[in-house]
Amino acid sequence: MNEFRKQMLKEREEKDLELFENIKNNPKPGILDLWALSDDKFIEWRKLNDFPVLLAHFDKTLLLFKEWKADNKLTNEIIIETGEITPFIEKKKLSKRDKKLYLTKQIWDTNERTFVSHKKIEGEKKQFDTTFNFQNLQTFTSYLDWLKARGKSQEILYINSRHAPNHEMERVFIHTDVYAPKSDFELLKMGGIPIPVNGFGMLFRGKKLEFVNLCGLQLTGDISFGELGNLSCSYCACDNWIATDFNMPMVTLEHCTVTNFTLLNSKLQQWTFYNCNVSGDFFNTKLYNNQIYGGNFNPIMQNCTLGQTHIKEDKNIADNNYQGYKAFKIIYQQQGDDDVAKYYFIKENEFLRQKLKGFNYLTKTLSYYYWEYGRKPHRIIYYSLATIVIFGIIFWLNNNLITSTATDIKEFHLGHGLYFSTISFTTMGFSDLIPNGWARLLVSIEGFIGLLNMGFLIAGYANNKY
Repeated sequence: MNEFRKQMLKEREEKDLELFENIKNNPKPGILDLWALSDDKFIEWRKLNDFPVLLAHFDKTLLLFKEWKADNKLTNEIIIETGEITPFIEKKKLSKRDKKLYLTKQIWDTNERTFVSHKKIEGEKKQFDTTFNFQNLQTFTSYLDWLKARGKSQEILYINSRHAPNHEMERVFIHTDVYAPKSDFELLKMGGIPIPVNGFGMLFRGKKLEFVNLCGLQLTGDISFGELGNLSCSYCACDNWIATDFNMPMVTLEHCTVTNFTLLNSKLQQWTFYNCNVSGDFFNTKLYNNQIYGGNFNPIMQNCTLGQTHIKEDKNIADNNYQGYKAFKIIYQQQGDDDVAKYYFIKENEFLRQKLKGFNYLTKTLSYYYWEYGRKPHRIIYYSLATIVIFGIIFWLNNNLITSTATDIKEFHLGHGLYFSTISFTTMGFSDLIPNGWARLLVSIEGFIGLLNMGFLIAGYANNKY
């Protein structure tokens, strides 16, 4: 590292520390001061100020929150020490059965930190010239997974009070009780301003934000990020964002409300929306390599382009993306990506099927497995061949019910059974073989199946669109 860079880093750290010392005991500093803090100092400020208040609020308002902490041997102090609340609250991502989480301590040089890991990490690991020592402190289950195991649920980001909505001074409150207004919690306000960038168009300070009010954030121009990190939001109110000629890659939004998001002549690239409610208006916008998990992605998209942007599934969170499936189907179809459009056509119908009951659910299920709602008519060929073989075997095993008028058929073989099944399936009519007794009913059933299959096969290939 050259001397110039060392001096630059030293001055940056000194300024960061000076700002932190000025505001560390101020529970409501200026928005720009919060953005100007480094991520580490910002988290330190939250540990001293609003994290304790937030967890005390959860103790009073969240269902069985104190019982969950006692059952998992957790305290507010342990949670605050990690500098993150979300990993303790949210369901374990992309995990079907293993719900264990691991509170881990990492030690290197003279530094140490505590964090939540999805897998057990212990021992020494060397990276570059630094040796890291990991200690597993304890195992626990997240709050929402713990509740689910007891047949209960809880909405975490329950916004039910706003002051000056859709205004730069908007304030957002969660779990408001009109009969006890002092019991609510106001999300830390950091929105209502243009997102801070430096003179090089880089995000001024990267942030991992939790339970923050980012409403009214203004996004303009090309914004990149460097060694100071990017923007990651969890359980945040990100409503009423306005983005014009905007391009900022690799933003992560988890469990956020992103309503009334206006995007004009912009590009979203490598964004992640995890369990977010997204609405608004996207005009002339390109969406490349974005991932959407669950939630409700429902913006109105006009003259938009999609490239490797997909709605994915995580069984741990609710999927309400019916409108998103429809929109993606139409856009990908217009772009000529027929295979992707078919995929979203099937996802759209599968969403509807899961909402149905009784006879409607049964018929929708049959349509899915029979030919995937008309998108895979070639399946009918396989079903037809299987039907002919099955009925052929039945006729062969019960050949005493089949009368032959042909002089060259002295013994009824399996081949004769398949032949008779084929002419029955295709309703070509009988000539040398005639059914008797209950075999007539089988012939009628097979002929009916054959007519249906032929009709669906022709319809499927004639209209293999969506």
